[in-house]
Amino acid sequence: MDVVPFERRFIEPAAALLADDHPPPADGGPALDLAEIDVARRLLDQSYDTGPAVAAVDDGTLLGFMAVTTTHGPEQRHARVRLHQHASARRGKRAIYRRLYAALAGRLTALGAFEHTVVVSAAHDDTVTALFELGFGADQIKGARPTSAPIETRQGGVRPREADADDLEDLLDLTVELQRFHAHSPILRPALVDLRAIRDSFRSALGDERQLILVTEEHGRLTGMMQAGPDSRYLSTATIGIAVVTASARSGGVGRALLSGVVDWAAGHGFETCGTEWTSANLVGDAFWRGHGFAPVGRTLTRRIDARVSWAGTEFNYRYALPEL
Repeated sequence: MDVVPFERRFIEPAAALLADDHPPPADGGPALDLAEIDVARRLLDQSYDTGPAVAAVDDGTLLGFMAVTTTHGPEQRHARVRLHQHASARRGKRAIYRRLYAALAGRLTALGAFEHTVVVSAAHDDTVTALFELGFGADQIKGARPTSAPIETRQGGVRPREADADDLEDLLDLTVELQRFHAHSPILRPALVDLRAIRDSFRSALGDERQLILVTEEHGRLTGMMQAGPDSRYLSTATIGIAVVTASARSGGVGRALLSGVVDWAAGHGFETCGTEWTSANLVGDAFWRGHGFAPVGRTLTRRIDARVSWAGTEFNYRYALPEL
């Protein structure tokens, strides 16, 4: 097996690997559009040359590939391998993924990307294990539940309403509160968010019939919000994006009322499945989503690399760093 740069001639066999790797689920769960080889081919073509990419080949046959999209964060670059940017033959998957990532990791740190993420289907235990053995861990969980099962709420309880333009500033305040919550233990994620981009997404959603922002309020102040719209990968699925309940309103039925409204809206708009994504280390969120029937269908695995490797690397000179030796 040789690992070589990914070229356009690999797109067709890579699309076949993707489609074969993501067949419609036998349990009736949400299907991925990647099961369609034409969709897989189009996505590969669109993401070609967005970052480093490699292919594993044996005697001219493509065994696997991995491509990276590099993005800029507030302090550093991030390297993201999206769901359609990796696949391999079923036989020898562990060895293939190890060789592919080994060929990329050093190049990514040389670009200043010390956080690497890979999105993986929850059904691919062998891929998850291969990446776990390379130093990756669970970061985000993608869950889904059928919309045919409504969520009951208490009579006379919280009643959500659709947000309007007058709610925009309060929606941003709720978003900031959510980010600060994620900075608490055990999540410990920096409370950094691009508020301009979030504001633009809220404005777009407020004018889009295929998107929804539900809010709850008490005494004229918003106590919670939940945003939903069509999923970008899973067919017939409405996925919840930002969801937050203020600390003072938790355990009062606000989250359940918002989720009930979103599931009813999704069912009424023809979506068969409702999805969402949460941080694995978020004890509150994990308990809420799983407790309301969301079963994992995908995971985002993350590896954070010690940035000191950029100077304490293979050519680090101990003689000058520790002259007393």
